[in-house]
Amino acid sequence: MLRLASVKTDKIRNLCLISHGGAGKTTITEMSLYNSGVIKEPGRVEDGTTHSDYMPEEKKHQFSVVNSFFSIPWNGNQINWVDTPGYADFRGEVSSALKIVDAAVLIINGNSGIEVNTNYVWTMAEDNNVARFVFINKMDKDGAKFDKVFEEIQNNLNGHFVPLTIPYGEGENYKGIIDLLKKEALLYGDDGESKSDIPDGLADRVEELWTELLESVVELDDELMMKYFDDEEITDKEMIKGLINGVRAGDIIPVMVGSAINNSGIKTLLNYLSSLVPAPTDIGTVTGTWEGEEIKIEAGESGPFVGQIGKTMVDPYIGKLSIFRVLSGKLNTGSEIFVPRLNNTIKASKLYKLNGEEQETVDELKAGDIGAIAKIDDLETSDTLSDPDFKVELDPIIFPEPMLTKTALPASEGDDEKMSTVLHRISQEDPTFKVEYNKVTKELLVTGMGTVHLDVIKDICKRKFGVEFVTGIPKVAYKETIQSRVEVEEKYKKQSGGRGQYGHVFLRIEPLPRGKGFEFDEEIFGGAIPSQYIPAVEKGVVEAMEEGVMAGYPVVDCKVTVYDGSYHSVDSSEMAFKIAASKAFKKGMEQAKPVLLEPIMDVEVIVPEEYMGDIMGDLNSRRGKIQGMSSRDGLQVIKAHVPQAEMFTYATDLKSLTGGHGKFTMKFAYYDKVPKKIEDEIIKERNTETA
Repeated sequence: MLRLASVKTDKIRNLCLISHGGAGKTTITEMSLYNSGVIKEPGRVEDGTTHSDYMPEEKKHQFSVVNSFFSIPWNGNQINWVDTPGYADFRGEVSSALKIVDAAVLIINGNSGIEVNTNYVWTMAEDNNVARFVFINKMDKDGAKFDKVFEEIQNNLNGHFVPLTIPYGEGENYKGIIDLLKKEALLYGDDGESKSDIPDGLADRVEELWTELLESVVELDDELMMKYFDDEEITDKEMIKGLINGVRAGDIIPVMVGSAINNSGIKTLLNYLSSLVPAPTDIGTVTGTWEGEEIKIEAGESGPFVGQIGKTMVDPYIGKLSIFRVLSGKLNTGSEIFVPRLNNTIKASKLYKLNGEEQETVDELKAGDIGAIAKIDDLETSDTLSDPDFKVELDPIIFPEPMLTKTALPASEGDDEKMSTVLHRISQEDPTFKVEYNKVTKELLVTGMGTVHLDVIKDICKRKFGVEFVTGIPKVAYKETIQSRVEVEEKYKKQSGGRGQYGHVFLRIEPLPRGKGFEFDEEIFGGAIPSQYIPAVEKGVVEAMEEGVMAGYPVVDCKVTVYDGSYHSVDSSEMAFKIAASKAFKKGMEQAKPVLLEPIMDVEVIVPEEYMGDIMGDLNSRRGKIQGMSSRDGLQVIKAHVPQAEMFTYATDLKSLTGGHGKFTMKFAYYDKVPKKIEDEIIKERNTETA
């Protein structure tokens, strides 16, 4: 790829492309690289030859999996360009990108319009308070309708949308674009784009839209408004300046069109992005904190170095690559960096600029630059980096919570430890992938955004680290408890020549309220059991509680009191009392009406209103109890308590029920009794497993 000369901060433009999957972000990126001279020939997604989708997994699935970073020179500016995945399972990458850019370009498929992930990523861009643009792609495809899509945009997305370009023809009649600001047509052909006059049939429409564009700009500026009312000419320069201010303030969202596969409208898109995307110096100040104090950071080259890591990548050969945005100052190779989370300094041994899979070594990264630092294992995504003499910590990146949990088992026997190590390493790279060992069920659990996410991680583990694993439905971490108060006696006596063993206890076992755990007490009078043996009694009870009498699950929510017993001056020992207490507890539990408990989850489902009935019925079928309903941002919110056993497939089931329009969150709420019929099935299955 072309090596780029360094530019000053005010010439840098940082943006990312966001969309629903299949809208054409990767092709737009490819054509932008080609038009700017960064690459000599554009690749194709279908052929697996694009510079953006360079990972084998991306070539295999033909969609983006991770963010790709590029620097594109255009009109004297350097556009730091991030191509994000459009598939919902990889929304974490969008969160990462939006934290380190100043603008987002929403790509919409001209013949599909607003799709499931379109609204979601748009809301993410709004939440990150970045400048926003829309590009309607694939205007050459059958069924592409600009007016229909533009109406959908206005009805479904927040903002004041103003067309800057419109299509010249649609579908099979598509010929190119019309630039409303310049009032010229750009026709595409084998030799590229050529300028043309506005066709007679579109002249009135162009004039109408140009007037709307003009009015949208002048109403944001009092001076321009006065000139407009006085019938004075508003120059192109004044229009651009007004557009810049409107875009920065979020008052105007420019809409452009084209056909990336035909390289139509892409140069115009680059022209407007280069002009309208805010420079890092336009952002003003960034706010952080240190030791409870709020700290303002000026975005520019002259201040102290401050940066934030937006993404980490793990490679078995290169090691960890931490990708970060410089928000203030400069960072040179060999400089010391303070990391607040570590409360320690590290050394920047090697710095890079990224262009897809290529890494260019650089000596310096300045305010506005997006670059990388290599081989520092302690760094994590969201970490703040700063000058050791200017300590500050920035707000962390908020990632979507993964909700699809599976067990992970090595495909080859004996690879458990290697598999666990690799999966934990992958989780460092991807904050939406979590790994946890469940001590109760003795399973390694992996949680991701969906089945596609987990399938891609399987592919990455196999390719990068030579580890294969399979996934399955997790077991539920059931627990056991009691429902009535009992008193039991147990004597442990053993004589086999020499010193014997003697321990004798009376225990009172009684239930506690749900969630109270375990309490131990003693009411020994007159030295029936010497005080030195009481801890052994408690230890025996605690060990017995690790496996209950019904199905071998841990016992909770009970109080045990040792109130009497006896001892032998020679044969008694801590071991004897521990064994006696353990046997007594198990005997008592059998008499105290034991029951199984299951984890109940606090579930919140957010869906459009038309899916309410299906969701309510589905939650009821999962033994759920509806806790309430409300509306939020035009969507319906259903809160319910649902047994965890019924929720392991909910991430995929909800997607199926709502066509991908629903989302949910889930967290542990409490333990509750398992219905008798289900309890019998669990005990039977458990006994079969341990037989």
